[in-house]
Amino acid sequence: MAFVLTTSSDVHCPSQGKVSPAGQAKLVVAGAQVTRLDGITGKSVTGCTITDSSSTVQCKTVVSATGAAAKLHVGGAGVALSTLSGATNGSTPALSASAGQTKLKAV
Repeated sequence: MAFVLTTSSDVHCPSQGKVSPAGQAKLVVAGAQVTRLDGITGKSVTGCTITDSSSTVQCKTVVSATGAAAKLHVGGAGVALSTLSGATNGSTPALSASAGQTKLKAV
């Protein structure tokens, strides 16, 4: 089991870039709306410490995200879990997350 991601969760690239996920108002955990993968994919990345040059590209957008719950759905789609992985469009493309809450787990 993994913890459910919310709008308060830390979704980030390895170079300290942050993603602000979109939430689903139908389910709230510890005062924050839960998020689905579609609330992360396509979102902007801010604060990435990589600078654009001829050999590096700053993370600016989330291009993919995986790691949704199989059984806990909101609005017809599985909620995003702390086991999330994905990619950005930058030179350090890995994406990861920390739930920031310990009240709700899902599989």
